[in-house]
Amino acid sequence: MPLVINASKGAYNIACRRSAHGAMQDSAHLNFGEEFVTGTAKLPTARILLAFALCITHCGAASAYEAPLPPAALHEAYILGQRNDQSTATFLNPYLKQITEGAQVPHIAEIQILTPFAQVVDLSRRFTSGYTEEQAAREYHQRGDTVVVRILLMLPAAYPKPEPSPAEAPAPAPQPPAPNTALQPENFWQNFRFDTKQHGKTIPTRFIRNKPIYSTPTKDTPAVLDGATVWLEYDSKDVASDETVVEVTTPDSKTIDATFDLKKVR
Repeated sequence: MPLVINASKGAYNIACRRSAHGAMQDSAHLNFGEEFVTGTAKLPTARILLAFALCITHCGAASAYEAPLPPAALHEAYILGQRNDQSTATFLNPYLKQITEGAQVPHIAEIQILTPFAQVVDLSRRFTSGYTEEQAAREYHQRGDTVVVRILLMLPAAYPKPEPSPAEAPAPAPQPPAPNTALQPENFWQNFRFDTKQHGKTIPTRFIRNKPIYSTPTKDTPAVLDGATVWLEYDSKDVASDETVVEVTTPDSKTIDATFDLKKVR
C-alpha cells in the first residue's frame, strides 16, 4: 500500500574536538583547583570557570544523538535541510550504507538509519518550497522521538543488463519478460526479516510500513514493480546512543547487515 511518511543521503556538533577535549578539561580542572588551593579565586572567576567546565561537558555530550530535540536543535536541523546542498549531503552521509554485495533476488540496495535530528533534516530537504520552520516543529512533536530505519529493496529487473562483448556469439532474441507485478506481488518484502540490534539484543519494533516502487511508464511499456521501501520505526527510549546493527535476512536465509555508531551522529 502507498505510504506517506513524515519520518523517513560528519555530523553537526558544538565546535570542540575530541582530541582537544581532554587537554581542555585537564586545564580547566587544574586552573580551577589552583584558584581554590591558593585562596585567590574571586567569585566572578569561579563563575567563569564553572561555566567553562559546563561548556566542556556539553561538548562531550554533543557526540550522542539528541532526544528530545530542544528548540535550538530543531531550528538548526530545519535550516540544514533547507540548504539542501553539499553540507546537507555530508551531514546525512554517515546515516546511509550502500550495499555493494552481489545482486540478490531481490537485491538489498540501501540501509539507512535516521535519528530524531536527522529526520527533521531529511524531511526539510525534501520540502524546500513553502515548508516552514513551524511546520517542521509541529510535525516533529506529532511523531515524537523515534529512530527510523529505511531499507531499499530492488528487484533484479530494475538493474540494466550488461552489454555482451563483441567476441560473444549473439544470443537468441529473448521472449518479452512478464511484468514484475505478475512475478512478485507488492508484499514480496514480507518474505524478508528485519532486525535492529544493540549488543546482540533485538530492539522491539514499534511500527513497520512499506511503499512499492514502480518504474516510470513510457508510450511502449507500462509501469512495473521495481522494488519496495520498508521503514522500521523505534521508540528512541529503546535505542541507546551506541553501536547499532541493522540485519536483513533474505528469503534464502542470507543475512546482510549494516553497522551504525550512534555515538558519532547527531
